Amino acid sequence: MRKLSVLILIPWLLLGCTNAVQSGHNTALDSVDLVKMTDDMAMKIIADPQVQDAIAQQGKLRVVVEPVENDMTAEILPRGPADAFTARVRMLLANHAPDKFTWIMNRDAFYHLREQELEDVDLGPEPGAINPQYALTAKFSSLTDENSHGRSSYYLCVYELTDLSHRDVLWTGSYEVKKTAVRGFLD
Repeated sequence: MRKLSVLILIPWLLLGCTNAVQSGHNTALDSVDLVKMTDDMAMKIIADPQVQDAIAQQGKLRVVVEPVENDMTAEILPRGPADAFTARVRMLLANHAPDKFTWIMNRDAFYHLREQELEDVDLGPEPGAINPQYALTAKFSSLTDENSHGRSSYYLCVYELTDLSHRDVLWTGSYEVKKTAVRGFLD
């Protein structure tokens, strides 16, 4: 009898160790989406034939990363977590393709650092002295349906690498995910 109780208890304990998303408690974008999305976007950018042609013709592409544009409904994505979705793409490309891109500090980030009055830190030339060729942007949109049974959220996250001098989109990619949660389990 004791062995049977232990055998029944083990699966119960294992099932109790899931997180809120695995159990259907939450429909928000999470760290799993961050990793999957940014891994996918970085891989697609570097593998894109048009991006490869631009690098072959121009050398390292000078890119500025813009803040995420949040067009989601019913969700609040604070600035810090939102910026993680583009910062991780930048980090992946900087680590895995350092000879392909030069990353230019965003003008707003430069002025924010300058306001800090950091001692013995040379921030380099003014933002106008270094002009990026391209901008990496991301726009997040969502549709959310909530009723007495639960919530369902669909996310579309579109990334673009845009040539700033011609306003041409050199590359675009997207990440889509749908999440559902049952009413009794909502956070």
